[in-house]
Amino acid sequence: MGSENFEWHWYSRLGMAWSLYGQKAQGQSMNLLGFGIGGRYEEDDYSEPSFVAHVVKGATPQDFFVKSEMTFAIWRQWGGQFMNPSSNDGQAITLQFNQAYIEAGNFLVPGLSVWGGARFFREQYAPIGDYFYLDDLSGQGGGITYENLKLAILGYRRSSTDQASFPVYNFDNGVERFRTIFAGNYKFEFGGEAKHHVKVHGEFHVLPAATRGPDQDAPDNGKGDVGGVIGAKLHLGLGQGNWSDTSVRFGTGIANGAAGGGKTYQTWGAPNDDGTYAGSFAIEAVEHVGFRIGDIVALEGLGTFHYTKAAIDSDGAAAAGVPDKQMDFSVQANAAIFAHKNFHPVVEASFQGRKDGDADLGTAIKLSVVPTLVPTGELSTGARPHFKLIYTAAIYNEAAVLQNMSPYIRAFGLRDESDPANFRARSTVGHYIGARTDWYF
Repeated sequence: MGSENFEWHWYSRLGMAWSLYGQKAQGQSMNLLGFGIGGRYEEDDYSEPSFVAHVVKGATPQDFFVKSEMTFAIWRQWGGQFMNPSSNDGQAITLQFNQAYIEAGNFLVPGLSVWGGARFFREQYAPIGDYFYLDDLSGQGGGITYENLKLAILGYRRSSTDQASFPVYNFDNGVERFRTIFAGNYKFEFGGEAKHHVKVHGEFHVLPAATRGPDQDAPDNGKGDVGGVIGAKLHLGLGQGNWSDTSVRFGTGIANGAAGGGKTYQTWGAPNDDGTYAGSFAIEAVEHVGFRIGDIVALEGLGTFHYTKAAIDSDGAAAAGVPDKQMDFSVQANAAIFAHKNFHPVVEASFQGRKDGDADLGTAIKLSVVPTLVPTGELSTGARPHFKLIYTAAIYNEAAVLQNMSPYIRAFGLRDESDPANFRARSTVGHYIGARTDWYF
C-alpha cells in the first residue's frame, strides 16, 4: 500500500488459544526446539509494520534509485494477550527496530547497489517452520550487491548481560565483546526456463581480545577468537510450480551456532580451557520441497537436522551443567486443501527429536487440523488474510516430558489423561485449541 514515493507493508498475527482443560496456551510452543520448526500454529501474537520511502525513484527498474526502509517488531515480552483493557494487564508491549537502512541501487554501474544500517540479510525461508536457514545474518552493518553477488560486513554486540538469553560464552564481567562478520554469497543459475541455481555462502567471524583500557590488565578469559562458515544450497525448479531446495552448512569455532536452528553467531557450548572455541563445530542440513496438484491441494515438506559439538577439551561444560553436544531433527509435512475458493483446510504432521549431550533422545509427534477461511478467494498458500481455527495434538515420549523439552510442557506440566484432577502430573499427550487471524500486505 502507499503512494508513488511511499509504501506501507504490514505482517501481523493475533489470536487466542487454550489447552484441552481450559488453561490459556497462547504462545506456548509444543515443539521440542521451542519455535516454528515442527509446526508454527502455536506461535504467539506478533506484529511487524514496515515503511519504505523512495527518496529517488527511477522510471524503470534499470534506473538509479535511493530508498529507505524502517521495520518495527511489536510483541508482548512475557506472552499473553497482545492488547488488554487494563493497560495490557500491567505488562508493556515491546517495540524494537528490525530494519532501519538506506540503499542506493544501480549506483555507478547497472546492477550495483550499496546499503548501510540495520537490515534483514537473509534469503532462504521455510514458511511452514517459520525458519530462515543457511544465510540468516540479519543485523547491523553494510554491504554491496552486484547482480547475483552479495557481500556484507556485520557487527554483533555481546556482553556479560547476554548470558541470560544465550549459551555460556567467554566474557568477563563488565567487558563487552564485539563480533565482526564478513559474509558473502553467490548464486549460479542454470537450466534455462527451469531456473535451477546453486548458491554458495561463506562467513568469517572475528572476536578481538577483550581489553579494559591502557591502564588495566586484560581479563584472563578474554582471548581473541575466530570462526568460519561454508555452505551451499541447490534449488531445482521441477515445473508447474513444484520445487526442491537442499541446503548444507558447516560452521567452526565461534561460528558454531546451529543448535535448534540457531544463527551462526549464537556461539554454543562452553569454551576450551584457554577460553577459545577452537575445535568446536556445527552442521545444519535442510530439505524443503513444494508441490502443487492443480487447484486441488498444495503440499509443502520440511526436513531439518542440526548437530553441534562444543570445544574439544571443554571439560568444564559438564560441571557447569552445559552439554558438550546437541543433536536435533524434524520431519514436517503440510497439505492445504482448496475445498472452496474461500475455504482452505490445512492438515499438518511432524516428527521431531532432540538429544542434549548424553541424555536420552526426546521425541514428539504432532498433528494439526486447521480449518481456514480466505476472504480473497485466491487459491494459494500465500493468500491473506487468513481466519483460522486450530487444533493440535502432541504425543511426547517420556524423555521429552522428563527433560521439559518444550515450552508447552514447562508451562503446564501436562495433565494426566487418566486422572484429570491431577493437574501437574506428567503425561505424554498435549492439546492446543485456538483461533488466529494473520495477514500481510
